[in-house]
Amino acid sequence: MSTTLCDPLETVKSPPDAGCVLCGHSATLGQAKVVCKVPSNVRMFQHEKFTVWRCENCRSLHSHENVDLDRYYKHYPFKQHEMNFATRCAYNNRLRLLRKRDVCSSDKVLDYGCGEGLFVDFLHEKGFQNVAGYDAFAEEYSNEAVLEDQFDVIVSYDVIEHVEEPRSFFDSLVNLLAPGGLLVVGTPNAEQIDLSRWEEFSMELHQPYHRHILSEQVLMQLGRDAGLKAEYVYHRFYFDTLYPSVNTRFMEEYVRATGSVIDVVVEEPQPGVVFRSPRLLFHAFFGYFAPPRGNMMAFFRK
Repeated sequence: MSTTLCDPLETVKSPPDAGCVLCGHSATLGQAKVVCKVPSNVRMFQHEKFTVWRCENCRSLHSHENVDLDRYYKHYPFKQHEMNFATRCAYNNRLRLLRKRDVCSSDKVLDYGCGEGLFVDFLHEKGFQNVAGYDAFAEEYSNEAVLEDQFDVIVSYDVIEHVEEPRSFFDSLVNLLAPGGLLVVGTPNAEQIDLSRWEEFSMELHQPYHRHILSEQVLMQLGRDAGLKAEYVYHRFYFDTLYPSVNTRFMEEYVRATGSVIDVVVEEPQPGVVFRSPRLLFHAFFGYFAPPRGNMMAFFRK
Protein backbone atom coordinates (compact mmCIF):
# COMPACT_ATOMS: atom_id res chain seq x y z
CA MET A 1 0.00 0.00 0.00
CA SER A 2 1.23 3.50 -0.83
CA THR A 3 0.33 5.66 2.16
CA THR A 4 0.91 9.36 2.73
CA LEU A 5 0.78 10.60 6.33
CA CYS A 6 0.73 14.12 7.72
CA ASP A 7 2.20 15.16 11.07
CA PRO A 8 0.74 13.50 14.19
CA LEU A 9 -2.54 15.11 15.14
CA GLU A 10 -5.66 14.07 17.01
CA THR A 11 -7.23 11.16 15.16
CA VAL A 12 -11.01 10.86 14.89
CA LYS A 13 -12.41 7.41 15.68
CA SER A 14 -12.86 5.26 12.57
CA PRO A 15 -15.97 3.21 11.72
CA PRO A 16 -15.83 -0.37 10.43
CA ASP A 17 -14.28 -0.74 6.97
CA ALA A 18 -16.65 -0.46 3.99
CA GLY A 19 -16.49 -0.47 0.20
CA CYS A 20 -17.18 2.33 -2.28
CA VAL A 21 -20.67 3.82 -1.90
CA LEU A 22 -20.42 5.39 -5.37
CA CYS A 23 -19.61 2.49 -7.67
CA GLY A 24 -20.39 -0.41 -5.37
CA HIS A 25 -16.89 -1.85 -5.65
CA SER A 26 -16.18 -4.17 -2.74
CA ALA A 27 -12.59 -3.01 -2.17
CA THR A 28 -12.30 -1.33 1.22
CA LEU A 29 -9.95 1.11 2.91
CA GLY A 30 -7.84 -1.81 4.06
CA GLN A 31 -7.31 -2.82 0.42
CA ALA A 32 -6.83 0.69 -0.97
CA LYS A 33 -3.52 1.47 -2.66
CA VAL A 34 -3.72 5.20 -1.92
CA VAL A 35 -4.53 6.41 1.60
CA CYS A 36 -3.75 9.76 3.20
CA LYS A 37 -4.15 11.36 6.62
CA VAL A 38 -5.40 14.91 6.04
CA PRO A 39 -5.88 17.63 8.68
CA SER A 40 -8.95 19.82 8.64
CA ASN A 41 -8.43 23.17 6.90
CA VAL A 42 -10.84 24.93 9.26
CA ARG A 43 -9.03 26.77 12.05
CA MET A 44 -11.11 25.41 14.94
CA PHE A 45 -10.51 21.79 13.88
CA GLN A 46 -7.03 21.93 12.35
CA HIS A 47 -5.66 19.74 15.15
CA GLU A 48 -7.86 16.87 13.89
CA LYS A 49 -6.93 14.55 11.03
CA PHE A 50 -9.06 12.36 8.79
CA THR A 51 -8.41 9.34 6.61
CA VAL A 52 -9.01 9.83 2.87
CA TRP A 53 -8.76 6.86 0.50
CA ARG A 54 -9.24 6.33 -3.21
CA CYS A 55 -11.43 3.69 -4.83
CA GLU A 56 -9.26 2.00 -7.44
CA ASN A 57 -12.33 1.14 -9.52
CA CYS A 58 -14.00 4.55 -10.00
CA ARG A 59 -11.17 6.83 -8.75
CA SER A 60 -13.45 8.62 -6.28
CA LEU A 61 -12.23 9.66 -2.82
CA HIS A 62 -13.83 8.85 0.52
CA SER A 63 -13.49 10.31 4.01
CA HIS A 64 -13.42 7.29 6.29
CA GLU A 65 -14.26 8.50 9.81
CA ASN A 66 -17.78 8.91 11.13
CA VAL A 67 -18.25 12.50 12.29
CA ASP A 68 -20.95 14.57 13.95
CA LEU A 69 -21.52 17.02 11.09
CA ASP A 70 -23.69 19.27 13.27
CA ARG A 71 -20.64 19.91 15.46
CA TYR A 72 -18.50 20.90 12.48
CA TYR A 73 -21.12 23.00 10.71
CA LYS A 74 -21.84 24.89 13.90
CA HIS A 75 -18.44 26.54 13.42
CA TYR A 76 -18.37 26.58 9.63
CA PRO A 77 -16.43 29.65 8.41
CA PHE A 78 -18.64 30.20 5.36
CA LYS A 79 -21.54 31.07 7.62
CA GLN A 80 -19.75 34.44 7.78
CA HIS A 81 -19.57 34.79 4.01
CA GLU A 82 -20.82 38.18 2.79
CA MET A 83 -21.29 39.66 -0.65
CA ASN A 84 -18.18 41.47 -1.84
CA PHE A 85 -16.44 42.37 -5.09
CA ALA A 86 -14.76 38.97 -5.52
CA THR A 87 -17.99 37.09 -4.84
CA ARG A 88 -19.87 39.20 -7.37
CA CYS A 89 -17.21 38.45 -9.98
CA ALA A 90 -17.50 34.72 -9.26
CA TYR A 91 -21.29 34.82 -9.39
CA ASN A 92 -21.16 36.67 -12.70
CA ASN A 93 -19.13 33.71 -13.94
CA ARG A 94 -21.82 31.32 -12.72
CA LEU A 95 -24.53 33.36 -14.43
CA ARG A 96 -22.55 33.62 -17.67
CA LEU A 97 -22.27 29.82 -17.81
CA LEU A 98 -25.98 29.44 -17.08
CA ARG A 99 -26.95 31.86 -19.84
CA LYS A 100 -24.81 29.88 -22.28
CA ARG A 101 -27.17 26.96 -21.54
CA ASP A 102 -30.20 29.20 -22.37
CA VAL A 103 -31.18 29.96 -18.78
CA CYS A 104 -33.28 33.15 -18.66
CA SER A 105 -34.74 35.36 -15.95
CA SER A 106 -38.23 33.89 -16.33
CA ASP A 107 -37.03 30.38 -15.38
CA LYS A 108 -37.96 28.87 -12.06
CA VAL A 109 -34.62 28.34 -10.28
CA LEU A 110 -33.60 26.41 -7.15
CA ASP A 111 -30.20 26.82 -5.50
CA TYR A 112 -29.87 23.59 -3.51
CA GLY A 113 -27.29 23.99 -0.75
CA CYS A 114 -27.47 27.77 -0.96
CA GLY A 115 -25.72 28.51 2.33
CA GLU A 116 -26.71 31.98 3.48
CA GLY A 117 -28.49 32.62 0.18
CA LEU A 118 -26.00 35.00 -1.44
CA PHE A 119 -26.44 33.54 -4.93
CA VAL A 120 -30.22 33.60 -4.51
CA ASP A 121 -30.00 37.33 -3.71
CA PHE A 122 -27.60 37.87 -6.62
CA LEU A 123 -30.02 36.29 -9.10
CA HIS A 124 -32.83 38.45 -7.76
CA GLU A 125 -30.64 41.51 -8.34
CA LYS A 126 -30.09 40.35 -11.93
CA GLY A 127 -33.82 40.25 -12.62
CA PHE A 128 -34.67 36.63 -11.83
CA GLN A 129 -38.13 36.72 -10.29
CA ASN A 130 -38.67 33.09 -9.33
CA VAL A 131 -35.64 31.91 -7.37
CA ALA A 132 -35.69 29.70 -4.27
CA GLY A 133 -32.97 28.40 -2.01
CA TYR A 134 -32.65 25.39 0.26
CA ASP A 135 -29.97 24.50 2.79
CA ALA A 136 -30.52 22.19 5.74
CA PHE A 137 -27.73 23.93 7.71
CA ALA A 138 -29.00 27.51 7.16
CA GLU A 139 -32.00 28.41 9.30
CA GLU A 140 -33.44 30.90 6.82
CA TYR A 141 -33.43 28.34 4.00
CA SER A 142 -34.11 25.08 5.86
CA ASN A 143 -37.86 24.92 5.15
CA GLU A 144 -38.40 21.66 3.23
CA ALA A 145 -41.68 22.92 1.79
CA VAL A 146 -39.69 24.40 -1.10
CA LEU A 147 -38.75 20.85 -2.12
CA GLU A 148 -42.38 20.02 -2.92
CA ASP A 149 -42.16 22.01 -6.17
CA GLN A 150 -40.47 21.41 -9.53
CA PHE A 151 -37.95 23.73 -11.18
CA ASP A 152 -36.72 24.63 -14.66
CA VAL A 153 -33.16 25.05 -13.35
CA ILE A 154 -31.49 23.49 -10.32
CA VAL A 155 -27.98 24.55 -9.34
CA SER A 156 -26.02 22.80 -6.62
CA TYR A 157 -22.51 24.17 -6.13
CA ASP A 158 -20.10 22.42 -3.77
CA VAL A 159 -22.80 20.32 -2.10
CA ILE A 160 -22.83 16.72 -3.35
CA GLU A 161 -19.40 16.06 -1.85
CA HIS A 162 -20.80 17.01 1.58
CA VAL A 163 -23.47 14.29 1.76
CA GLU A 164 -23.18 10.72 3.00
CA GLU A 165 -25.26 9.23 0.17
CA PRO A 166 -24.34 11.07 -3.07
CA ARG A 167 -26.40 8.77 -5.31
CA SER A 168 -29.58 9.35 -3.32
CA PHE A 169 -28.83 13.07 -3.21
CA PHE A 170 -28.38 13.25 -6.99
CA ASP A 171 -31.64 11.36 -7.56
CA SER A 172 -33.46 13.77 -5.24
CA LEU A 173 -32.25 16.70 -7.37
CA VAL A 174 -33.46 14.97 -10.53
CA ASN A 175 -36.90 14.43 -8.97
CA LEU A 176 -37.17 18.19 -8.38
CA LEU A 177 -36.34 18.97 -12.02
CA ALA A 178 -39.12 19.67 -14.52
CA PRO A 179 -39.05 17.86 -17.89
CA GLY A 180 -36.52 19.61 -20.14
CA GLY A 181 -34.95 21.26 -17.11
CA LEU A 182 -31.27 21.96 -16.48
CA LEU A 183 -29.32 20.51 -13.55
CA VAL A 184 -25.93 22.04 -12.71
CA VAL A 185 -23.62 20.26 -10.27
CA GLY A 186 -20.34 21.89 -9.27
CA THR A 187 -17.96 19.78 -7.21
CA PRO A 188 -14.29 18.85 -6.79
CA ASN A 189 -12.98 16.30 -9.30
CA ALA A 190 -11.38 13.36 -7.49
CA GLU A 191 -9.52 12.21 -10.60
CA GLN A 192 -7.45 15.41 -10.57
CA ILE A 193 -6.58 15.34 -6.84
CA ASP A 194 -3.14 13.93 -6.06
CA LEU A 195 -3.14 12.63 -2.48
CA SER A 196 0.65 12.47 -2.44
CA ARG A 197 0.52 16.29 -2.61
CA TRP A 198 -2.52 16.75 -0.38
CA GLU A 199 -1.39 20.19 0.84
CA GLU A 200 -2.01 21.57 -2.67
CA PHE A 201 -5.56 20.20 -2.64
CA SER A 202 -6.64 21.02 0.91
CA MET A 203 -9.52 23.17 -0.36
CA GLU A 204 -10.84 20.35 -2.53
CA LEU A 205 -10.30 17.73 0.20
CA HIS A 206 -11.75 20.06 2.89
CA GLN A 207 -11.96 17.56 5.72
CA PRO A 208 -14.18 16.45 7.37
CA TYR A 209 -16.91 18.28 5.43
CA HIS A 210 -16.26 16.53 2.12
CA ARG A 211 -17.48 13.01 2.73
CA HIS A 212 -17.22 11.58 -0.80
CA ILE A 213 -15.43 13.36 -3.64
CA LEU A 214 -16.67 12.14 -7.02
CA SER A 215 -14.60 11.35 -10.04
CA GLU A 216 -15.87 12.75 -13.33
CA GLN A 217 -16.72 9.26 -14.55
CA VAL A 218 -18.95 8.70 -11.50
CA LEU A 219 -20.71 12.05 -11.93
CA MET A 220 -21.39 11.28 -15.59
CA GLN A 221 -22.68 7.82 -14.64
CA LEU A 222 -25.05 9.33 -12.08
CA GLY A 223 -26.49 11.45 -14.87
CA ARG A 224 -26.89 8.49 -17.23
CA ASP A 225 -28.48 6.35 -14.51
CA ALA A 226 -31.03 9.12 -13.91
CA GLY A 227 -31.85 9.39 -17.61
CA LEU A 228 -30.18 12.78 -18.04
CA LYS A 229 -28.10 14.02 -20.97
CA ALA A 230 -24.73 15.55 -20.12
CA GLU A 231 -24.50 18.76 -22.18
CA TYR A 232 -21.21 20.24 -20.98
CA VAL A 233 -18.51 19.89 -18.32
CA TYR A 234 -16.62 23.02 -17.23
CA HIS A 235 -13.19 22.17 -15.81
CA ARG A 236 -12.46 25.39 -13.95
CA PHE A 237 -13.64 26.61 -10.59
CA TYR A 238 -16.21 29.38 -11.10
CA PHE A 239 -14.04 31.76 -9.03
CA ASP A 240 -11.63 32.17 -11.97
CA THR A 241 -11.75 35.68 -13.46
CA LEU A 242 -9.29 38.12 -15.04
CA TYR A 243 -9.73 40.61 -12.20
CA PRO A 244 -6.59 40.92 -10.02
CA SER A 245 -6.65 38.46 -7.08
CA VAL A 246 -10.03 37.01 -8.15
CA ASN A 247 -8.79 33.65 -9.36
CA THR A 248 -8.51 30.20 -7.86
CA ARG A 249 -4.72 29.95 -8.10
CA PHE A 250 -4.25 33.15 -6.08
CA MET A 251 -6.89 32.11 -3.53
CA GLU A 252 -5.24 28.75 -2.89
CA GLU A 253 -1.75 30.31 -2.63
CA TYR A 254 -3.10 32.98 -0.26
CA VAL A 255 -4.71 30.36 1.98
CA ARG A 256 -1.42 28.44 2.21
CA ALA A 257 0.53 31.65 2.94
CA THR A 258 -1.77 32.57 5.82
CA GLY A 259 -1.76 29.29 7.73
CA SER A 260 -3.54 26.83 5.41
CA VAL A 261 -6.96 27.43 6.98
CA ILE A 262 -9.89 28.31 4.78
CA ASP A 263 -11.26 30.77 7.34
CA VAL A 264 -9.09 33.50 5.78
CA VAL A 265 -11.29 33.48 2.66
CA VAL A 266 -14.13 35.13 4.61
CA GLU A 267 -11.99 37.22 6.96
CA GLU A 268 -10.49 40.69 6.45
CA PRO A 269 -7.83 40.57 3.70
CA GLN A 270 -4.17 40.75 4.74
CA PRO A 271 -2.62 42.94 2.00
CA GLY A 272 0.74 42.97 3.78
CA VAL A 273 1.06 39.21 3.22
CA VAL A 274 0.43 39.71 -0.50
CA PHE A 275 2.77 42.65 -1.04
CA ARG A 276 5.63 40.89 0.76
CA SER A 277 5.33 37.85 -1.49
CA PRO A 278 6.42 38.04 -5.15
CA ARG A 279 4.69 34.69 -5.70
CA LEU A 280 1.34 35.98 -4.43
CA LEU A 281 1.66 39.20 -6.42
CA PHE A 282 2.37 37.22 -9.57
CA HIS A 283 -0.66 34.97 -9.08
CA ALA A 284 -2.87 37.94 -8.17
CA PHE A 285 -2.40 39.25 -11.71
CA PHE A 286 -1.66 36.11 -13.73
CA GLY A 287 -3.16 33.23 -11.75
CA TYR A 288 -6.08 32.99 -14.17
CA PHE A 289 -3.70 31.65 -16.81
CA ALA A 290 -2.47 28.83 -14.55
CA PRO A 291 -5.69 27.40 -13.10
CA PRO A 292 -5.26 24.60 -10.56
CA ARG A 293 -6.77 21.22 -11.31
CA GLY A 294 -9.37 19.62 -9.11
CA ASN A 295 -12.81 21.07 -9.93
CA MET A 296 -15.64 20.46 -12.39
CA MET A 297 -19.10 21.80 -13.15
CA ALA A 298 -21.44 19.47 -15.05
CA PHE A 299 -24.58 20.57 -16.93
CA PHE A 300 -27.28 17.92 -17.38
CA ARG A 301 -30.57 18.13 -19.26
CA LYS A 302 -33.66 16.14 -18.28
